[in-house]
Amino acid sequence: MCMAVGGLAGGVRSALDGKGLWTALSILGAGILGVVVVVSYFVNLEDR
Repeated sequence: MCMAVGGLAGGVRSALDGKGLWTALSILGAGILGVVVVVSYFVNLEDR
């Protein structure tokens, strides 16, 4: 969950600071990956 929140917040922050497109996209990608992991965890938890 920390990866999701930190990745999304860091991606937005780097985009606003003008750090470059690839830096912002890579950090946002980590945030999106974190969201997918968290959602899949709770979906699989409900199936048990």
